[in-house]
Amino acid sequence: MTDLMEQLPAMKRYTSQQLDHTAEDIAHIVDFLATALYTDSPGLFTGFLRWTTEILMARGVPSQVLFPALNVLAAQLKDLTRASRLLNEARADLDESLGEA
Repeated sequence: MTDLMEQLPAMKRYTSQQLDHTAEDIAHIVDFLATALYTDSPGLFTGFLRWTTEILMARGVPSQVLFPALNVLAAQLKDLTRASRLLNEARADLDESLGEA
């Protein structure tokens, strides 16, 4: 979370509830990434991220907030080729889908 706070300074003003939601969201992203890698199903991960953008927007959170989270994960997993590739593909897919919105 510290790395994410560096990329999203607004998080320093989050309430404890908002920080808890953010931690839950990150945990879900990691779970779906792991499952997509385990099952070799990249669409599972990209679909989850698209769904997550809808949930974030419903909460009044800009969907672009996912990019710093994905960037932090990518930095942490940079030595894992498949994970890095999937994160790069997911960021590109998310960027494209947000451009269409």
